[in-house]
Amino acid sequence: MTQDRIEIIHHSLHHINKIYSMNLGSVPWAWDKVENFCLLLEQQLRELQDCLRKPGSDHKLKRNAAIQHYFGKLEKFLKHKKFSECSWEIIRAETRAHLQQLLFIMGQASKRN
Repeated sequence: MTQDRIEIIHHSLHHINKIYSMNLGSVPWAWDKVENFCLLLEQQLRELQDCLRKPGSDHKLKRNAAIQHYFGKLEKFLKHKKFSECSWEIIRAETRAHLQQLLFIMGQASKRN
């Protein structure tokens, strides 16, 4: 079960990283903080990559499809709003909420170990 959680976290961080690699020209935040956030995401992805097992079950594919759908909607939203400052603020709020969910998932995994 812990392996499944690692895969969820890795897949989610991959999509967050993808979004924050898009057109960042209009983000209303301090650029150094955005860069630091992106570097931390990349570091976490590399570390999680070492923990992943080989691709497998249909269950995993369905779960990954749901995560991909969620982040696909966020990407479409950003593009539709032409990467406006307001749209980036909404993305930041969504990212924060999603990262909090990932923290909960990680906490549940550590309680079981």
